[in-house]
Amino acid sequence: MKRTLFLIISILLLFASADAQKRVIDAVDHSPVAAASIFDATGNMVGFTWSDGEFSEVPESAYPITVRCMGYEMLVIERPEDKTWEMTPMAYELEEVVIVPVNRNVLKQTFYIREYSSMYNETDTITYFSEYMADRFVPTSKDAKFGGDSSLRMLADRHYTHYQLFGEDSIDVNSKRKFSSTGKLIKRIDKGATAPESFKEPGNTNKLYEEPGKSGMELIMKQNDRTFTVIKDGLADTKDHKVSPWELKLLGLTIECNQLYLTHAYRVNDKGVYQPKDLQEVSIVMESEGRGKYFREMLESDKPIVIRAMIEYYVVDIDYLSKEEAKEEYKSKPTNVKFVIPSTVPPLNESTKRLVERANAEAKK
Repeated sequence: MKRTLFLIISILLLFASADAQKRVIDAVDHSPVAAASIFDATGNMVGFTWSDGEFSEVPESAYPITVRCMGYEMLVIERPEDKTWEMTPMAYELEEVVIVPVNRNVLKQTFYIREYSSMYNETDTITYFSEYMADRFVPTSKDAKFGGDSSLRMLADRHYTHYQLFGEDSIDVNSKRKFSSTGKLIKRIDKGATAPESFKEPGNTNKLYEEPGKSGMELIMKQNDRTFTVIKDGLADTKDHKVSPWELKLLGLTIECNQLYLTHAYRVNDKGVYQPKDLQEVSIVMESEGRGKYFREMLESDKPIVIRAMIEYYVVDIDYLSKEEAKEEYKSKPTNVKFVIPSTVPPLNESTKRLVERANAEAKK
């Protein structure tokens, strides 16, 4: 009887270890790191961390893996040795306080944007990497209307695509894509935030605030000595942490989204009130499963297609304009804009570097 019981327990433990979860935490306060992107050795996104910092086991063949998250230094894991990995918060430079004249009440921000996305099933993969330069004009007072809106305005873009389809391997550069996760997501990215009162309490070193939803942590706020971070789980208030827009079904794009995180990183201040001028970085990560007619035709397969995307926004420059200057600049959209990549942007992983180099080399032929 004891031997039989021992055998049953051993089998249960075996299955439990097979489904074990990896976990990513903050190296300073040991809080979970949500919405971190996991890339395998070939550069494909293989998942994201949930609000508790966990993500599903990655096959050993996928290593070394790269973990990226807004507000943290990039982490490379060579081998699957530890169950808990630590990420080091970025050390942002503190900027001097700028006194802005009252009549210069339109904030102009310039952004560098990166987008990683992929579509794959059991046999085929399409990997996209895109870069953008953009700007936006944000009124800082009610009387600063300049005749435009505050949406991001695309100034320059470049695209790289890696096709691994039907046994063939090919690269394309600057092609107009049928599928892009960017879409309307890049139009409005920031409306500001207010830190909880508990963050202002003397001696409070563990500045972590959480609001639970139906199926996950709906809101997470974190703060260290330089950065205030807001993480929103767009699916935490849905049943089973999933949503399937019916409008897309009518277009043959049946998609079930199971992860959608929006992260804002602001430069910390004493007041605890954060406005667009305080913004440093933004990221959007999402994961979906596609089953519609469009996806079946694209990969010529009836098998579900996994779609993953990560979009990163970095503030390159800020300026304050009068509403007359803003109106003129908004009307006169610049051309031939050069790409400016801030020093805070993590380097591309090796596989994405190879994709860009190969695409550029083939484009010159």
